[in-house]
Amino acid sequence: MHFGESGICDVMQFMRVLLTVGLFIAAQGQGQLFDKYEIEDGGRFNLTCDASRIGGIPAAVTEISELSIERVWVGYNPNHTLISMIATYRILPEEEAIQTIVPTDRGWLIEESGNNYPTGLNNRATMKIVLYVPYTYCFDAGSYTCKARFNQTGGVSEASRSETIIYKERINIPVITLDPHNGYAPDVSSNMVGEEVKLTCQIQGLVSLAGLELTWLTGPRGGNNFVPYPTDGAETVTPGPPDRPCERGKYESTLTFKVPAVDTTYTCVAKDGDNGASRTNFTIVHTASIGNKGANLVVLDSQWFVRNMLMMVVAFLKWSGFV
Repeated sequence: MHFGESGICDVMQFMRVLLTVGLFIAAQGQGQLFDKYEIEDGGRFNLTCDASRIGGIPAAVTEISELSIERVWVGYNPNHTLISMIATYRILPEEEAIQTIVPTDRGWLIEESGNNYPTGLNNRATMKIVLYVPYTYCFDAGSYTCKARFNQTGGVSEASRSETIIYKERINIPVITLDPHNGYAPDVSSNMVGEEVKLTCQIQGLVSLAGLELTWLTGPRGGNNFVPYPTDGAETVTPGPPDRPCERGKYESTLTFKVPAVDTTYTCVAKDGDNGASRTNFTIVHTASIGNKGANLVVLDSQWFVRNMLMMVVAFLKWSGFV
């Protein structure tokens, strides 16, 4: 069977959908911890911890003595990690059953239910902790662990499951600067024809800046026919500190050229793989070059000389009585 190029793309897309659906169904069957696995600034996520989401608990165990949610914080030293307890839930009276260590200024919420106090009888199917994070930031990403403790012959045993939630940064809006900038607005400058200028586009991103790409378009001011700039900009990448994964780095692209004799708009486009694109415009309004100004002065001087000579001739003729 032969497929055209579009047919092959359709088949590959269909296979990707099947794979995604399969993975989702598998995760549902296992009982996933998170309701989503990617977060961004201003997003939200929930984490549910119960026995059905943890492997390794023997089928004969019907009572859970304690559930807990922990997370791994990556410190400033990349070789040092800190395990932080978020919440524990035990078979105790309601006012004592839950203990939380969550950011008090972030609005995180903990909800617990089903410990079946005071006996804990058959609470394996009912005991649960839910963590609600209503407004996410980069540093909320990382590894979270749901842990259960239960009694077995020979003592207390433990089982856990860890999952990772990742941060997906939105594409920031690029910032364009011009040197020299003779402007009455941040995105407009008036420069002489032939003057050498440097136009720099900067965007900030996370430590890797792996998929980030800056490209330039150009076209006449006020028009909509923009085309790729004939050359690439000189690129400079300044990554953020590797031991501080939420501290942004810097990506710059600089064009160096002489101002053309037409008002021109330059567009910097920032793109990060399939995560979208963002763009910013900058317009350079051309003015007469130094050479043209000099030529204009010569013309003006000539006109002044001719006018004054005529005035002198007329005055002489009047004085002589010819007029």
